[in-house]
Amino acid sequence: MKGPVIISIISKRCNTGKTTLISGLIPILKAKGYKVMTVKYSCYDFEIDQEDKDSYKHYNSGADRTMIVGPAKRVMIERSEERMSIESILKEQWDVDVILTEGYRGINFPTIEVIREARGKEIYTERRNLVAIASDVTTLKGFAPVFDINDYEEISHFIEINYLTIKKINSVS
Repeated sequence: MKGPVIISIISKRCNTGKTTLISGLIPILKAKGYKVMTVKYSCYDFEIDQEDKDSYKHYNSGADRTMIVGPAKRVMIERSEERMSIESILKEQWDVDVILTEGYRGINFPTIEVIREARGKEIYTERRNLVAIASDVTTLKGFAPVFDINDYEEISHFIEINYLTIKKINSVS
């Protein structure tokens, strides 16, 4: 098997509905039997841990890697000298069928761009990577198919037919 299919979800502007789109696609892809992973790009530093918790103390005492493990989920916090490239992150994720990335602009993977009329109608993605547009602009014309931003079924069908079905066929042969 060649590894997971990567679909990048981006927008030129913030607050356009990227997270809402991904959150709508996940349960549909899961219901079809696909194992889904997401990777969210953040321009800012962030904390997922809480100051009064033991794992926070472990990490802030200098641990290179801290893992929090509960009965139903786990998370690992790892120190890094520099921002990891999406390619480096993806090399470690071979047990999923599809990875939906959010906010990674300019990466060389199939990209669905989210465009909201109120935030501007300019297409940001390079033509070679743009595979679809999810938008609330019904008259938008582009060099890729345009889907209603709220039609998660149709967008997930597009992903499945164009990327996941091909992956299954290639992994069998």
